[in-house]
Amino acid sequence: MQCPGQDNRYWSGEDVFEMPCPHCGNILEFFKDDSQRTCKKCGHKALNPKIDFGCASYCPYAEQCLGSVPPELANKLGNLFRDRLTVAVRKQLPGQEAAYQLKVKAADFAEILCRTEEGNTAAVVGAALLHDINGVDEILADLGCEEKLSKQIHELLLLNTPEEDTENQHSKKLLADAHLLAAASEGDLTALGQTCQSESGKKEMEKLHK
Repeated sequence: MQCPGQDNRYWSGEDVFEMPCPHCGNILEFFKDDSQRTCKKCGHKALNPKIDFGCASYCPYAEQCLGSVPPELANKLGNLFRDRLTVAVRKQLPGQEAAYQLKVKAADFAEILCRTEEGNTAAVVGAALLHDINGVDEILADLGCEEKLSKQIHELLLLNTPEEDTENQHSKKLLADAHLLAAASEGDLTALGQTCQSESGKKEMEKLHK
């Protein structure tokens, strides 16, 4: 017997939808049971922004259903928030492709730095994407961002943070380095002439100078 939620005889028009690739903007078509789609234009593997495994807590077919999910999905669910946020930010920058791509690069560097230095990846990446974007509260609310993460992102977007908040200061350094590296990767001579604050940031800057 097939799970009614997965049986396309019960699907409506909303169960097949389109969204732009978070990296290049190419249109991707999703069926509601797709866990991810690979963009034919840039190769980015985008997660289904509407995916929801909440039914697993009560559905008798949960084991069969989840068994079909690609193994790598478990490691990529953390990227779902970034993909959805990236799409939301893109909508806020119509006709500003250069500004959008700079934010994507800053988010990419933020992930690299946070992974190396065990930073707060979700908050730093979120702040990198939302820097200088209007309506941050509305965007995070629409994405269903949990209150704790939303607060962390807001704190990173503020100009000043109490010196005693060591964790936040560390995240702010990584965020600043991510923005600097993104600008430097675009050939910004001013950025290329500056020094990153974090050790991992300095190593990434050295790569850009080669």
